[in-house]
Amino acid sequence: MIVGKSNRNYAISVQNLTMGYGTKILLENTSFNVEQGEILVILGGSGCGKSSLMKHLIGLYPPKSGDILINNRSIVHAKNNEKSNIQRQLGVMYQSGALFGSLNVIENVRFPLDEFTDIGLDEKNLIARILLDLLEMGHAEALMPNELSGGMIKRVGIARAMALGANILMLDEPSAGLDPITSANLDQAILQLRKNLGCTFIIVTHELQSIFEVADRAIMLDPKAKSIIAEGSPAELRDKSPDPRVRQFFNRISDHEQKSKRYG
Repeated sequence: MIVGKSNRNYAISVQNLTMGYGTKILLENTSFNVEQGEILVILGGSGCGKSSLMKHLIGLYPPKSGDILINNRSIVHAKNNEKSNIQRQLGVMYQSGALFGSLNVIENVRFPLDEFTDIGLDEKNLIARILLDLLEMGHAEALMPNELSGGMIKRVGIARAMALGANILMLDEPSAGLDPITSANLDQAILQLRKNLGCTFIIVTHELQSIFEVADRAIMLDPKAKSIIAEGSPAELRDKSPDPRVRQFFNRISDHEQKSKRYG
């Protein structure tokens, strides 16, 4: 089923989306597109709907209105096998990495293949090893999650997100809890995946250095406006945004400094 087909083959097209829970509205009549191979960062303060938006994008929750197209196919209106086929184009890595503690690294990466395919064990292991090598984790395939560092867990989580052939990867706070060097290495891994495989990334993060390192474009959500209040490259938003909330975020200005500038 193709509903509300876009004129262009965007990786993701969000069309007039209104989402929320019960009577609480988080986003209202919001639209944006994600280009194929783009790295888009979603920003915003607590309660603005970043994580909820990601859950809507992968079809976990239905919107109150509007549509979400994944490679020109509506994930909102798709049912059963059709929806599952669309979701296989999407890979998700949650903030904690969410590895299964009772499975070793290669078993964790192989898990989606075990659950959703009928291919043989040798083929599944081959796919898992290729993905681990892409993330420079081939040496760790026999290790258990409790033997991995935070950065290693994130890399394994990304490898698992790609196991079913996903070409759109959604990462929730990938740099959270990582030291600066490990975070920088993960940024480079993301850029290499985009370069080598053409992956599209949607990333939720607050890490300014990572944002400037990897993002082609950023959108900022605001809980009061219930919409996108800024969209552009990180440098454009930092240097040219007319919105003081946006400049405050990108220039890392405290509320006290912001008030001093406003009234001083």
